[in-house]
Amino acid sequence: MHCDLDHTIPYGDGGRTQASNLKCLCRLHHLIKTFWGWHDQQLPDGTLVWTSPSGQTHVTTPGSAILFPSLCVPIEVLEPAPHRPRCAERTAMMPKRRRTRAQNRAHYIASERRHNRRAHHTESQGAYFGPAPPDDSDGEPPPF
Repeated sequence: MHCDLDHTIPYGDGGRTQASNLKCLCRLHHLIKTFWGWHDQQLPDGTLVWTSPSGQTHVTTPGSAILFPSLCVPIEVLEPAPHRPRCAERTAMMPKRRRTRAQNRAHYIASERRHNRRAHHTESQGAYFGPAPPDDSDGEPPPF
């Protein structure tokens, strides 16, 4: 729910949007891969081999390998992507926050309260939502 879906072989480099080329990353890991020189290799069983800018490797295995081994069956073996430095031209920059998380939350709460206040005010003025009564109504309820 709070993950970024990431292509192992970037879409711009011909990576397909399919299960064997996708993985869920937290925002931090997605940003370090995209902007800070880390790269990864996804093995057919879902294991990821991360390589830092200094060349150090770290291996992570999916948690589903223990609980749901049938989910780790590859759909297709990935061809290794040619390694090319990311952001060499510096056209893509890491996004910067305009507001802190606390400010975002306060803004969200304030806008919801404004919305609820307007809706309550509209209801108290006699307006309601729903289908309009037919014009030929004689004030009698419909027959049941």
